[in-house]
Amino acid sequence: MNSTQKISADASQDPLIANPPENREGPFTTVVRRTVRKGREEAFEDWLKGIMNDALRFQGHLGTGIIRPSKKSRPEYIIVFRFDTYENLMSWETSDVRRSWVERVQPLITGETKVQRHTGLEYWFTVPDHPESAPPPRIKMAFVTWLALFPLVMLIPPLLENLLGTMPGWGQIMIIAAVMVLLMTYVVMPQMTRLFSRWLYR
Repeated sequence: MNSTQKISADASQDPLIANPPENREGPFTTVVRRTVRKGREEAFEDWLKGIMNDALRFQGHLGTGIIRPSKKSRPEYIIVFRFDTYENLMSWETSDVRRSWVERVQPLITGETKVQRHTGLEYWFTVPDHPESAPPPRIKMAFVTWLALFPLVMLIPPLLENLLGTMPGWGQIMIIAAVMVLLMTYVVMPQMTRLFSRWLYR
């Protein structure tokens, strides 16, 4: 599932609601791109803090990420919401809380707001500058993910177990899993996607 659309405060216009996916197990990721009006950046940052705090209160929320503009000439923010299942994502998407935040941001932004959704591995294989591009075949995504994950599984657990010392086993597992997910999302997978881009997207 990979679609791009104009986002609206009216959730009834959302094609994902009208055509729910067959597989509703997640995680589901929503990527929203908004261009901020010149001089409204500070107000937009306050808006971001508010919507992120409210999203945290919804069941199944797995985190929110912000990619801020790299160039002043292109003040586009990329906001990433992640939920564990389709039902929990829709609970957020159709809520009055979200609708209120979408209405509140309109005076702060300009141009068309785009939203794209991914499920499972697709988020790691989204081309940042071309979010409308189709994800690679699942077999290719699985192979590159395995290739990236293998050295982390071999290196990270022994290293952290020595550092964590007498911490209970379940605590060690939680920290090891968190470190590996962060490394995969922000360090390893972006590099792997670039390295294998010709094979993945040809």
